[in-house]
Amino acid sequence: MIYVRNNAAKQWILEELDHRFMDGAVRILDLGCGDAGEWAAFLPTHPETRVVGIDTDARVIARGRASFHAEPRIDLRVFDAQERLTETFDVVVAMSAIEHVVDRPAFLRTTWSALRSGGTAYLNYDVGHFRSRDVKERIMVPVSQMLAMVGIEGPYMKRVHDAAFRKQAETVGFRVLTTKKHNLAAMKKIMKGAEEPAILEWFAFERKLNDLFPPERLDPVMLSTTLVVQKP
Repeated sequence: MIYVRNNAAKQWILEELDHRFMDGAVRILDLGCGDAGEWAAFLPTHPETRVVGIDTDARVIARGRASFHAEPRIDLRVFDAQERLTETFDVVVAMSAIEHVVDRPAFLRTTWSALRSGGTAYLNYDVGHFRSRDVKERIMVPVSQMLAMVGIEGPYMKRVHDAAFRKQAETVGFRVLTTKKHNLAAMKKIMKGAEEPAILEWFAFERKLNDLFPPERLDPVMLSTTLVVQKP
């Protein structure tokens, strides 16, 4: 089943959750959830799943609440993932999020405190902002970092380096399970609007690439990375 048509990273995370939990009861925390649209196709086929989504953008949370008004199993809140939560979850996900986090160690501590012992986090980040040929977007990267220094964190963008982020996660106490690369740039571009059989072939191709090559080899051609960690 396709959950997310044009993002192999998000699709991979949701497929992993489907494989691990199937029809079992699971509580998921989505950090930086936006309007939580990724869960629209997932929740109907996973009746025992409960999702709490948090984001600092009140407008996207309002849009998500409107979309899921008839779905009691998803709870969307305005909250900063750099601050700790008191609840615990089986899984934490952050999709296309880490590159927008100012205080990544604080974000990782939130992830740690929110996970039960043995819980798993799927921490995903993109590099598209930093490889873009769009002049405005390239200018916005350093500007967003300067704005964050005076407390304006909404537009923040800073590239995530795999080794540094992995070390930060290990420092918090996480055990790194794997690193996956997604969204082959050329494929992502040509697959917009493609039919389902073609999209499924794309997803399968990327899974095979991850089986054949280490993440370092795939990094130059992939736009997205998922670090999978576990709380011992």
